[in-house]
Amino acid sequence: MIEKMDNAPGGITGFEVSGTVLAHDVTEALRVVAPSDRLLVQVAPRFDGYMAELVGGMRRACRDGQAERCALIVPKDMRSEATMQGEGDGFRVFTARDEAERWLAA
Repeated sequence: MIEKMDNAPGGITGFEVSGTVLAHDVTEALRVVAPSDRLLVQVAPRFDGYMAELVGGMRRACRDGQAERCALIVPKDMRSEATMQGEGDGFRVFTARDEAERWLAA
């Protein structure tokens, strides 16, 4: 499930993901809110997996112009799985929200 964050900083579209999320879910969520320059996605404790799908959807959003920069925030124990999918093309993985927000704002 993808839910819009109520407390995302100005100029940043924020989502929290939980349960099972597939790549097309990210695309659909962005289509609803319109393209965004900055995308922040935080993995909730209730996330069930499919990290490759989540990362794939975010990377596609960056590559296809739905978002210029995409930051994914994951718990420390999920970082290696998330980065294994690859960073680049405006996509980065973080374990701290403040670091992700600073990178998005830069």
